[in-house]
Amino acid sequence: MKPLALVLVVLIFAGACRREHQGPAPIPMCEVRFAAPAGFEPLEPIEQRFPDRIGVRLGFRDAQSREFHVFAGIRGEFGEGLPDAGALSLVDGGEAVLIGDGAVWIATWRLGDRCDPRAVIGTGFGRRSFVRALADAGLVPATGTS
Repeated sequence: MKPLALVLVVLIFAGACRREHQGPAPIPMCEVRFAAPAGFEPLEPIEQRFPDRIGVRLGFRDAQSREFHVFAGIRGEFGEGLPDAGALSLVDGGEAVLIGDGAVWIATWRLGDRCDPRAVIGTGFGRRSFVRALADAGLVPATGTS
C-alpha cells in the first residue's frame, strides 16, 4: 500500500472510531429567563429529564417569605381553579396569561418550542406587587405594572 493511501485509511478509521465513542447528542436544557428582583435569594433548583429536553424549575424567596417559582419545560396545569386575571405583555413581544387571587398569582406563556409552557408562580404578593416584581425581573415592561 502506498504511504498516502495508508494515511487516508488511518484517518478514515480514526474518524469512524471517534464518532462511535461520542455517543448520542446531548439533551438540551430549557432556559429560564428570569432575573430575580433585588432581595430575592435563590432556592435549590430542580431539573427534570424528559426524552427531548431537561425541564428546569428555579425558586426564589425574600425576607418577607414571598416566593417565585419559575418553570420552563415542565408540563402541567399551572393555577388550575384560579380565576383569570387578564393578560400581560412580555418584553419579548409575546403575551402571558395572568391568573390568581389573593396572595397567589401565576403568569403562563408559550414560545412555541419544546420547553413550553413557561410559568412564574408568585406567593405572598398582591396582583399589583406581583406584576411589578415581574417587571423588576425583566419579564414584563415596566409600563405594564398598573
